[in-house]
Amino acid sequence: MSTDPEDTSESDGSPDEEEAAASELLDAGLDRADYSGEFESIWEDVDTDPALALPDLEDVVRRMLEERGYVLEPSDPAAGGEEVEVLATYWAVREVADEVREGADVGDEDIAQAIADVREIYQALIEHVGESTD
Repeated sequence: MSTDPEDTSESDGSPDEEEAAASELLDAGLDRADYSGEFESIWEDVDTDPALALPDLEDVVRRMLEERGYVLEPSDPAAGGEEVEVLATYWAVREVADEVREGADVGDEDIAQAIADVREIYQALIEHVGESTD
């Protein structure tokens, strides 16, 4: 067996680029299915108890936003740019969800608006789960 670097094959034991790309697509598909299944499962509770469902829906969307690289803290200077509209909507949802978590008396209209907003954010994000943000 030759140990001369000129004589070795190009393979270094790492997956080739095609396998890596296929693996990333599979992972993206699994993540998308996971998020979709989780969100839709929680969504089933919206009709019966929207206040109970809202914090869980917000949690799913928060994780999706984090995966996409969004900066979720309003005080962070990086939170802005082109995504500021999505973030402003998310922050409003998070505020209502936090109030529900804390047991505050939250109005039905506020919960309904937060539910509509979280669904809108989810729909905008689900098609991009697993895509590179570069």
